[in-house]
Amino acid sequence: MKIITHWLASFSLFLALPASAQLVILQYHHIATDTPPVTSISPAGFEEHMQLLEQENMVVVDLKDALAKIRAGVALPEKAVAITFDDAYVSIYDNAFPRLQARNWPFTVFVNTRAVDERHNVVMSWDQLRDMQNHGGLIANHTQSHPYLIEPPQNTQLADWLEMEINGAEQRLQKELGTSHKILAYPYGEYNVAVRDWLQQQGYIALGQQSGPVGASSHFQALPRYPAAGIYANPKTLRTKLYTKAFPIPAEQSVEPVLSTDNNPPALTLTFSSTDLYARQIQCYSGAEGAIPTKVQQTGQGIQIDTAARGPIKAGRDRYNCTAPSKNSPGWYYWYSQAWINPAVKNR
Repeated sequence: MKIITHWLASFSLFLALPASAQLVILQYHHIATDTPPVTSISPAGFEEHMQLLEQENMVVVDLKDALAKIRAGVALPEKAVAITFDDAYVSIYDNAFPRLQARNWPFTVFVNTRAVDERHNVVMSWDQLRDMQNHGGLIANHTQSHPYLIEPPQNTQLADWLEMEINGAEQRLQKELGTSHKILAYPYGEYNVAVRDWLQQQGYIALGQQSGPVGASSHFQALPRYPAAGIYANPKTLRTKLYTKAFPIPAEQSVEPVLSTDNNPPALTLTFSSTDLYARQIQCYSGAEGAIPTKVQQTGQGIQIDTAARGPIKAGRDRYNCTAPSKNSPGWYYWYSQAWINPAVKNR
C-alpha cells in the first residue's frame, strides 16, 4: 500500500502507530472564496486542515489501496485518513493540489466527465487531471453528467441509464487517463438500493456523503465520508471526527435511504456485537432535531439500537448519526451515519 506522510522521516512514525481497520475519508468540493459557501472552503481554511492533519500525526493514505486492505482484512495505521474532492473544480488544481504536492500526499478527485469534455471553465481539463494523476492523484468516477441517480429519465430502464452514466464515464476515464479504478462517488450523495446493488454487480466501490469512518463491516457500495467544507469546515469539529471508529454494523443491515410517505420519519434498528464502547452512552441525532429518542438494549445478538426522529423529515436530505465513546481508546468515538433522501423535495 502506498502510504505517504508529511515528513520523509515519518516512516518510523508509521511503524510505531497501532494498526486498525478504520479509515476516515474527508470530502471537499470547491477550494475557493468566490464559490457557493455550502460546498466551499477557502484556500487558507484548507491549509489549516492540512496543518491539523500534520499536528495530529494523521497518516494520509491512498484511497484505493486503503479500501483494498480493509476488504482483505489487512490493518491500516490507526490514524489513517484519505482526502477526496468531488466535481474536479479548477480551484482544486489551483489551491489544493500545490499544498498536497508539497507534502507528497495522495488524494482522489471524482470527475463528472461530460463537464470536462465540454470544457466548462469551472472544471479542470484532461491535461490538468493527467498532471494530478502523475503526482499522487487518483482520478475516479462521478458519472458523466452528475445526475440524481435515484431519478432516471422517463421511459428509461435504470440499468441502461446507469450503464451510460457510470460505465460511460469509466470508459472516458480509461481513454483519457489510461486507468479504470471502478470507484464512484454518488452525485449529491444520493443512491437507492437498486442503484447500490447494480454497482455491486458491476464491481464498483461507491462513496456517499453521509458521515462516519469506514470499517471492515461497512457496505462497500455505501461508504461514508466526512464533508469538510461549508458548515463542516471548523477545525475543532473536524479534529473530533478524525478520532472516530466505525460501529461494527454488518453490511447487510444497510437500508433503503429513499423515504416514502408511509416511512417518514423512518425508524432505524441496528444490531451488532462490541465490547469496546459504552452502550449506555450511545446517542443518535438527526440534522433537523439534534438528539432523537434512542433505545439501547442487550439482545442475543449483542447490542441493539432503535431510533427514530420525533417528526417527519422535511428536508430533501437528512441523516441519523449515532455515536458512543470508546472504552479502550480514550478520546475516540464510534460513529455511524444513515442517510435519508426525501424525494418529495424537488429542490434538494
